Amino acid sequence: WIDAKRESPIVAQMVWVAVPNVITCRYQTLLCYMDSEDKWRDASGVLMFRRVSFWQYADVPQCEGVC
Repeated sequence: WIDAKRESPIVAQMVWVAVPNVITCRYQTLLCYMDSEDKWRDASGVLMFRRVSFWQYADVPQCEGVC
């Protein structure tokens, strides 16, 4: 996992992000990407307002043919 304070992923590349959950005292993982304005968005494109602590590239298969 890469520290989000030290390094950002390639723009529009899908990554797994770890966000702190204060209720469970654990990290939650979500599939997200960073947009061209350096803002985190979830997989559906919605702007995320949660603080990302760590990230790692996700190997997401590309849809081929009719989806």
